[in-house]
Amino acid sequence: MIEYIQILRFIAAIWVAIFHGSMAGMFSGSAPWVDLFINWGYAGVDIFFVISGVIMAHSTRNTPAQPRAAGAFFLIRFSRIYTGWWPAMLLYVIFFKITHQLGPEIDLKASFFLYFTELSGLINIAIWSLMFELYFYIIITISLLLQKQHRTPFLGLLFTALILINLYLFIDRSTADIYSNPNWIQMFYIAPIVAEFFMGHFLYGYVKKTSCPSWKTWGFIAILLISLTIYSAPRFANHPYGLANLYYWPERAVLIGGAALAIVGMALKLPPPQNKIARALAILGDYSYSIYLLHILAFGVMLSLLPLGNFDNHFRTVISVATILILLLASAAYYHWVEHPAYMFFRNRISRLLTPSSQ
Repeated sequence: MIEYIQILRFIAAIWVAIFHGSMAGMFSGSAPWVDLFINWGYAGVDIFFVISGVIMAHSTRNTPAQPRAAGAFFLIRFSRIYTGWWPAMLLYVIFFKITHQLGPEIDLKASFFLYFTELSGLINIAIWSLMFELYFYIIITISLLLQKQHRTPFLGLLFTALILINLYLFIDRSTADIYSNPNWIQMFYIAPIVAEFFMGHFLYGYVKKTSCPSWKTWGFIAILLISLTIYSAPRFANHPYGLANLYYWPERAVLIGGAALAIVGMALKLPPPQNKIARALAILGDYSYSIYLLHILAFGVMLSLLPLGNFDNHFRTVISVATILILLLASAAYYHWVEHPAYMFFRNRISRLLTPSSQ
């Protein structure tokens, strides 16, 4: 189970990175099938959040209903996000200072504390999703204050309310402007990744049942939904980026969120990998958070050193692939030397602080 989830994390991180790279002018002139793959790269975020829901369900399944345990979860998960992001943010600030890009439009406070602001005000546009991660951790922390038998009904009630609100908004979407310009509160109940987190959380409990479909069934469902999504894509061309546009978030939650759910379900049901390539890819999954944090910086450095507009498509593709490889190496170094040591340091401190004394 864990090996394939790790592989999915790595694929999702690289997919998102390539998508953002293409927005910066990389990978231009690629084959049509490559362009198709790149243009759907934002779906990596949907996969991430289904996985996040699964991991939260797995990691809290035996957590006792105690304020101390809930507090430990809250502090450890928040430290996981911040200890990874803050050193990376320092690198962004240094780079932006050197290249004279740190203008007044950059909201350093919002970027540092990860609270909502205009996306253009974030020093790294990719960190918007981390704000939702923190939001989910608060919800899970509240659920951990309840007895185990009450946690799933509590989360189910929240999910049901979320679905009903979005159904109501969807029916009235033609006259409402919530999907074109939502405020930060509305973002928390209309964003598809919110529903996908709940979907992943419930998925974990479902696959533990003996009656759960096999990985082949999950794979068939995934292929069906992916095919339907690609087939329906022209219907969503009225707004930039199609299903990635806020206006089509309800459809994204159903189509891409459903496909992501099926893919993760298949990963959970697959037997442990036996070949070396799969095991190596699983190890690369450890670097997914670092890849997510650093890829915008990697593209910025590359573009400042080698402006892509000066090269033909072939050489531009070579530079783009080389940048991705450098990103992988930098992410591995960042994980081993910064992200993981910092997280483990604070996790151990938090555990010792909240563990009752034996005396």
